Amino acid sequence: MVAGEASGDMYGAEVAQCLFRRFPDCQIYGLGGPRMRGVGVQLEGDISKTAVVGPFEMISSLGILYAVFRRIAERIESEPPTAAILIDFPDFNLRLAKRLKDAGIPIIYYISPQVWAWREGRVKQIRRLVNKMLVIFPFEEEMYRKAGVDVEFVGHPLMDMVRTTKSKEQFCADYGLDPKKAIVALLPGSRRKEVRFILPTLCQAAAMISSQKPETQFVLPIAPGLDRGLLEEMIRSRKITIVSNDTYNAIRYARAAIVASGTATLETALLGTPEVIVYRISKATWLLGKLLAKVRLFGIVNIILGEEVVPELFQDNMTAERVSKTALRLMDDVWMQSRIRGNYEKLRRQLGSGNVADRVVEAVSKVIN
Repeated sequence: MVAGEASGDMYGAEVAQCLFRRFPDCQIYGLGGPRMRGVGVQLEGDISKTAVVGPFEMISSLGILYAVFRRIAERIESEPPTAAILIDFPDFNLRLAKRLKDAGIPIIYYISPQVWAWREGRVKQIRRLVNKMLVIFPFEEEMYRKAGVDVEFVGHPLMDMVRTTKSKEQFCADYGLDPKKAIVALLPGSRRKEVRFILPTLCQAAAMISSQKPETQFVLPIAPGLDRGLLEEMIRSRKITIVSNDTYNAIRYARAAIVASGTATLETALLGTPEVIVYRISKATWLLGKLLAKVRLFGIVNIILGEEVVPELFQDNMTAERVSKTALRLMDDVWMQSRIRGNYEKLRRQLGSGNVADRVVEAVSKVIN
């Protein structure tokens, strides 16, 4: 099982738990993070060292990635698995898929690369290498089926995961917050380089919001695998509360959220909190993406819904002034809040009915049998 980022680690851990329940004697090895390790997956590499933002940023991590790739490839040769479950992370996983295919190992690809957004040529590669593609968005199933890929829509795993675990009063008490005052959640991403690009602007935006609404409280949920010290260093002397292992409560009880593009935007939508989607990467990576991308919208919430339901502020548009202005509107504009939440319900209906990890394990069982 190979996952290269925090979201993949989370989804992989759920599938691994189901596999262990169904096949108590099975062993799982590969690449992942703390969640996969925590449920018993033997890791040949850790995502804290492999997660990267774009192709240019990947250059500095090539040595680490190659070393992990080599370790996994060597173990495949010495200890061939019954099957391989590859989770997103396409630049790494599609190369590994060729090794697995050459070794005659069935490949289940769970969570498709975003071929509908860019690098459409990968579909041919997937058709050649992958035994079963398991997709989490309904529009992906039709696309792959037309391309001749054996595909199944299993639903989005977040439908099973996104839940609050305590009341607003208890959450606020745990972090010294006032439940009667507005909370804004800041989610700058799950990767170090991502955070370095995005968090400084979010901190500036928070200061601007405070200047207009002095009683506003800010919470910063820390993503798994991120160094708390890095965040503390970047938000020093600012009135921002770091939240550990409480992300969903932090988002749910916020009046608005400022969220880096990625999985967290869907989590925020499922929790019903109005959000603005932000993102910034290196100029070189952004320009390359603009040349290759085929999408009009960038946030996955908006892509699924087919319109800009939640505001997007990317790259040069992601200024502290624009972010703070948009967040203030999300906090105050009742009509805008109502429109966003109504569309969140449409989104929820498109993401399946839950029990996703069980469907993944059932699909794996059919492939290996």
